[in-house]
Amino acid sequence: MQASRLHQMLSVRSGEGRVLAVMGAFLMLNTANTTVISAAKNGLFLSVYEPALIPYAVIAAAILTAFVAVVFTGAVAGAKRRSLAIGLTGVLALSVLVCWVLFHLHHRTAFVVYLWLSAVQVLVLTHAWDYASSLLTGRQAKRLLPLIGLGASIGAIVGGLSVAPATRALRTENLLWIALALVLCSLPVLWLVGEPVKEPDEATPEKSPLVAFAERSGRGLREVARRDLLRLMAFGLVALTIAGTLIDLQLKFLLQDAYERDEITAIYGYLSAGVGLGTLILQLWASRVLFPRFGVSYAALLHGGLLVAAAGGVTAFGGLLMLVFAQALDDVLQFSLQKPVEQVSLLPFPSRVKSVALATLGGVMRPLSKAAGGGIALAFAGVPRALPLATLVSAGAAVAAYTQHRTRYLRALESALARRAVDLSEPSTAPLVVDKSTLSVIDRGLKDADPTIAVFSTSLLEQLPAEEAVPRLVDLLAHGVPEVRSQSARVLGRIEAPEGSPVSPALERRLREEPEPDVLAGLLESLGRIGGIELDVVTPYLTYDDERVRHAAIVALGRLDWHGTDDWLRTELSDADSARQALACRAVGDLGRADFIPEVAGLVESAEVRPAALDALAHLGPRAVAVLSDLLRRRSLALSVRRTIVSALAPIDSHRARDALVGLVADPTLGPAALHALSRLRSAGTLSTVDARALRSALHAEVGRGLLLSAVSTILRRQAEGPRDSFIASELAGLHARAVERVLRLLALAYDPERIGRVGDGILSDNPARRSNALELLEGTVSGLSAREVMPFLDLVAEGMPLERVLARLPRPGAVRRNPAEELLTVDDWWARSLALHHLGRDDEVSSPDTPRHARPEDNHMMPLIEKVMILKGSEFFRRFPGTDLAGIAALTEVVHVTKDEVLFELGDQGDAFYVVVSGAIVISRAGAKLATLGPREGFGEMSILDGEPRSASATAAEDSTLLTLDRDSFDGIIERNPAVARGVYQVLTERLRNTLAQVAPD
Repeated sequence: MQASRLHQMLSVRSGEGRVLAVMGAFLMLNTANTTVISAAKNGLFLSVYEPALIPYAVIAAAILTAFVAVVFTGAVAGAKRRSLAIGLTGVLALSVLVCWVLFHLHHRTAFVVYLWLSAVQVLVLTHAWDYASSLLTGRQAKRLLPLIGLGASIGAIVGGLSVAPATRALRTENLLWIALALVLCSLPVLWLVGEPVKEPDEATPEKSPLVAFAERSGRGLREVARRDLLRLMAFGLVALTIAGTLIDLQLKFLLQDAYERDEITAIYGYLSAGVGLGTLILQLWASRVLFPRFGVSYAALLHGGLLVAAAGGVTAFGGLLMLVFAQALDDVLQFSLQKPVEQVSLLPFPSRVKSVALATLGGVMRPLSKAAGGGIALAFAGVPRALPLATLVSAGAAVAAYTQHRTRYLRALESALARRAVDLSEPSTAPLVVDKSTLSVIDRGLKDADPTIAVFSTSLLEQLPAEEAVPRLVDLLAHGVPEVRSQSARVLGRIEAPEGSPVSPALERRLREEPEPDVLAGLLESLGRIGGIELDVVTPYLTYDDERVRHAAIVALGRLDWHGTDDWLRTELSDADSARQALACRAVGDLGRADFIPEVAGLVESAEVRPAALDALAHLGPRAVAVLSDLLRRRSLALSVRRTIVSALAPIDSHRARDALVGLVADPTLGPAALHALSRLRSAGTLSTVDARALRSALHAEVGRGLLLSAVSTILRRQAEGPRDSFIASELAGLHARAVERVLRLLALAYDPERIGRVGDGILSDNPARRSNALELLEGTVSGLSAREVMPFLDLVAEGMPLERVLARLPRPGAVRRNPAEELLTVDDWWARSLALHHLGRDDEVSSPDTPRHARPEDNHMMPLIEKVMILKGSEFFRRFPGTDLAGIAALTEVVHVTKDEVLFELGDQGDAFYVVVSGAIVISRAGAKLATLGPREGFGEMSILDGEPRSASATAAEDSTLLTLDRDSFDGIIERNPAVARGVYQVLTERLRNTLAQVAPD
């Protein structure tokens, strides 16, 4: 696993591979020399001073380190990172040399040596990790920091194992020469890495150098105080550091009592080697299991939890071996987990914030925490059992802090991705609070001369108490505007009138006098709800000329328990007139007559009755789910019909309907329609979270389809020999983008849709930091098999779908590379297969998934379907339509040949067709004046398929020409079957309207 990942990094992404190799080598050398320095400084100090001075030395060293870090943050903020890293490494080399000289001048200078080496060593090591993180994006850091840390582990092992033999041969004080050599070896390595990209600071007014220095120095502390994630990390880091410091002090006390200088040095060397080995093992596990599957929050929690266990062991058992184990465990966890956790956790913030925050956390707060640990040791010097208990309490506090890490981390990621925090939710409608002023306003609106205001004011009466609303509504039944009368009648049917109110008599009286069909329908509808009327008053309206009145009459009679309702419905449903059948279907739905479901379902195959039949089944709710599901399984029904049935399932509020839709998302033909319906329900808040396990097969299919489409598109684009191949590659890339969109929509069904929406925006953005943040947020959101399925895929999407890495995830990469179009024939997508067949020259096998009955199959031999799509897409009117939608339109077109000077239509002719020039030229003229000459791929007459108005110009062939023509009836039919085409037309017309307004708008 690790070898494969390293190979990919080095071979596919050479820039990151170089960073990996160089930083690994640098950290290996740097850790080796700090291991040697640590052993030497501890050996020198512990052999010279009394045990009582140890806590003071730790405190002094920590305070000095914090001071140096503050100066470092303020003085060199904004410096070039590579130059800074090289300069700090040089400082460490000079410090080692000076300390060697000082110790040989007088052994009591071991105290100064300990202080100075502690400060510079921690500062350089902290900056090395900061430098490594600045070269990588967050996702790269998460993958690579454990791998880069392998170099540090190897350096600790090699350096630690070398300490004991080197001590015996050279003595402790001369180990500093080895450290100096290692430092000098690390300097050339840094020249191999380029300068990392650094975000510019915001523009600030000119300030004095002292003020600017003070602001830069305190910036890290201010950032930690401002951001809750950084505050939490600071608290956890302080608690962990105090626990580790107390363990280290207890170990130093025992070592000083039991061993000589060189023995202490050797023990620290062996301890470092053990830490390096443990770090190596833990990093391999962390990079393969912990970070990919559980995330950084669990790593932080694991660190604290294990340290609690170690502190508990020290408290319960004590002794040198227990302290050595606890110290080693703390160091292993520190370099295996905590450092990567810090790097990734700082990800949501800009690089300038990350830099100062890391310097503050590692360079200021960690040393000060060590000083606090030393102070605790001094405070409890006379109580031997107090230090282990304090260690346990501190480690427990760290665990408590990191239990909140995941929540704060995801919140910070969301904040980094979201551009605006706008709550678009609306409160639910509440009844009006009625007082005299409210009533007076409504009464003025009812008397307004504008009918729109009067109708709106009438609708408001529904929210008033019945005793206030009924008298006004009864008066409005005689209003001079029909729309007001109709609205008042319908509102009267929806409110609960008090007993003894004159509602029914008033409605009946108005019914006998009303001439307007729409008002009659409203009156009948309300009488059916309220009752209190003789049935023979309503029955005459069953034969009324207007369909709306007949529908309202049968619904009213059905609600009033008319004995002839069943016979009337059966008669109408079996009638040969499709209009009467549709009316009966709507009545069945409004009356909730589930006993008529079989008759209504039988009419779904009729194109004229289908909308009413499906609407009725949707109104019947859960009782119709079984029959709708059965209709979906009928392969005899056209695909467009079955997609419409999916839409009919969506509004039914029942678990069975939702389960039926979820069960369809993996279907290659009906899945997109089901997913669209479920996504709309999820966005509207009417669909609760879908179990991710139910979406697993759909996710797997979409990911596989997206990978293959991307690979084939890239290969065909590279091999393209003309416009045809480029068109195919472009269409496949569009299908890949739709697969990515469907993956995100599937995830939005199972997880927070707003969060997934932010993730999608981030992954598809041009900003590397946003893409990285989005992937981090997604990884903290999805879990289980869903994460293992989609994370590698969306990782590739964020990186631009590099071909070699995409092929590595396909089951047959060699076959895809050799015969991309052949492999595409296995995809469950009609348009993708059609493109592949066209590329292979097998156009005779291409047919529309919903070929109309009147389509002429010989057209495909005259002109392949894909070529028709290319021609249509080249026209201005259809250029924004997806290829999948255009394929259905292209299947309806006919190839027309015209000779020179042949007239296609004259000015004033009835418009009934749209044309696109395939070859030749067409002259557009009016009253003898030439307006334009149209060539290949140019279209004309498109408005005629929308409004059927007379032609505004004449069209004549300037030479022998070939055209594609689409008649109005065919276009109307495809709009009815495919709403996406209608949306495409709306977009075109809207764009034209905006362009027109822009041209006529005043400057």
